[in-house]
Amino acid sequence: MNTSLFILATFLVAFFNPTLLYTEPRGRFYDWDMSDIGLPSGSEVGIGLLIALIAIPLGYLILNATSQEGKNSDNISFGGCFGLILIGGGVVCLIPLIAWIFSIASVLAGIGIIIFIIIVIIALIAILFSKK
Repeated sequence: MNTSLFILATFLVAFFNPTLLYTEPRGRFYDWDMSDIGLPSGSEVGIGLLIALIAIPLGYLILNATSQEGKNSDNISFGGCFGLILIGGGVVCLIPLIAWIFSIASVLAGIGIIIFIIIVIIALIAILFSKK
């Protein structure tokens, strides 16, 4: 009876140990001073932006060139498909930048809502004091 209780207690302590439940990114290149906020690092954003700045205009030029050729011939499917794939790949590479932009926009929207609430409270207090 005591051994089963001991095994159960050991299992519960090991299973619900808070240090095991909370995990952070680990690895050779992880900076311990930096907090993990769930957004991509600056190098990921920079590389994605660089790829997108090359791929999107190149895909647009290929797509535009094949559409100009398409007026004279019927075989335009490969160039158009390749241009769209380049544009799509460039847009996918912009996802880390878009994550940062939306994170900043949500913080600014939250600050704006808080400022609006403070202004409304001040206006209500001013109306209450002006009636007296």
